[in-house]
Amino acid sequence: MPLSRQSGRDRSSLSPGSSIYKRHGSSRDSGLRPASSFKRQHSIRVTPPPDAVDDEPEPSAPPLELMDKIGGYEYVSFEVVEIPPPVTFFHENEESEPEREQPPSGPQLTEQEVREALLKHVTTRCCYRKGAAREMAITKIDHSCAFHYTLETFTEKRQTSWAFEPYLGGTIDNFSADPPPGPWDIAASPPSFFTGSITQIEVPHTASIKTCHTCGGVGRKRCFTCSGNGYEQCYSCHGDGYKNTLDGEHERCFRCHGTGRRRCWKCNGDGLALCKGCGGTGQIKCFIRLTVTWTNHIDEHIVEHSAVPDEKIKSGSGQVVFEEENEKLWPVNHFPDTTINMASFQLVQKHAAAFSAEKILRQRHRVRIIPVATVYYEWKNHSNTFSVFGFEQKIHAPDYPQTCCCGCTVL
Repeated sequence: MPLSRQSGRDRSSLSPGSSIYKRHGSSRDSGLRPASSFKRQHSIRVTPPPDAVDDEPEPSAPPLELMDKIGGYEYVSFEVVEIPPPVTFFHENEESEPEREQPPSGPQLTEQEVREALLKHVTTRCCYRKGAAREMAITKIDHSCAFHYTLETFTEKRQTSWAFEPYLGGTIDNFSADPPPGPWDIAASPPSFFTGSITQIEVPHTASIKTCHTCGGVGRKRCFTCSGNGYEQCYSCHGDGYKNTLDGEHERCFRCHGTGRRRCWKCNGDGLALCKGCGGTGQIKCFIRLTVTWTNHIDEHIVEHSAVPDEKIKSGSGQVVFEEENEKLWPVNHFPDTTINMASFQLVQKHAAAFSAEKILRQRHRVRIIPVATVYYEWKNHSNTFSVFGFEQKIHAPDYPQTCCCGCTVL
C-alpha cells in the first residue's frame, strides 16, 4: 500500500532541526521518506545533452565576521593583500666595484667577404639584380659594434587572503596549537631563477572547520540548471514533443517520449544538487592562503650608431662578451662606448627602486656585441651605403641601386 501524503499539520510538527535530508534517524519514526530513497529510485543517471555546460557560478565567500581572529593576520580578508618584504640593508662589497676585462673588438670584414654577403642577399630577393653587386666599386668599409645590454631582476612577491574549500575529512592545523608564522617566515623556493612561477601555501595554524554558508550544512541546494524543477526542456525537440522526419512526417520525439521535457541531467530529476561550496559534506575548511609569485623583470637597451634598425640588431647573431650574476649588481662601467655604461647605470638604478612591494632575489646582466660594417660604394652614377651586421653577415640595403618594379618589400 503506498504511503499517504503527509499533511501540512504533520510537517509543521517537525522540530526545527529535522530535515527530510537528515542522514541519521529512521524513516519509520518520522514518517518521512529519507533522501536516499530518491537515489534508489533514480539509480540510472541521465545522460547530459551534447551542449550541457555547468554554468552555476562559484559560491561566494563566507562572511568575514565568521572567520577566526588570528594574531598577526588581523588585516586579512578574502581580497588578496600584498605584504611588503621586511626591510633589509644591503652592504656593498668591501672590494668596491669589481674589476672587469675590456671587451673584445668585433671582426673585420674584407671587400671580398662584403661582396659575397651582398650577392647571397640579392639571390634571395626576386626584384634584385646581381649586376650591381658584382660591378659596384667598394670605396670604404667602416667597422663598428652595436651593443645589446640586458638587465634581469628576479623578484618574489607575497600575498595573503582567506580561502575556503570543501572539508573532506582529515586533521586540521588550527591556531590553537602554535601561533602562525609571519608571511615572510614561511619557507618557499622558486623552481629556478629568472623563470616566473606561482605557488600557493596554506599558512600553518590558521585552519578551522565551519558549517557551509551556501547550503546551511545540508550538503545540497536547489539545482541551478533546472531551477529546482527536476526537469528541463528536451534538447532534441526543443520542448515541442514532436520532430519532423526527413520524409516530412511529424513523429513523437523518442528522447522525451512526446512530453517535451527530460529529467535534469545535473540533479537527476531531484531538484536538489550537490552544493558546490562544500561538495556535499555540509562543512568547509577555512584557512589563510599565502600566494608567492616569482617574476623576472627584464629591461634592455641597444647602442647602435649605424643605419641598421634596432629590431634588426636584436635579431642578428652576436657574441656575449660580458655577463654577471649576483644578489645585487654594480652597473657596467668598463666599455669604451660610454653610452652603454650610462644605460646600465640608469637601468640598475631603476630596478633598485621599481619593486618596493617585492623582494629582489637575484640580478643578472649581460652585454652582447653585434658587429656592423658600413660599406660605401659607387655604381655607375650612384653612390650610397649598405650595412653588413651580425656574425651570419646579414644585409641591410634599403637603397640597393638595381631593382625591378614588381613591388617587393625591401629588407
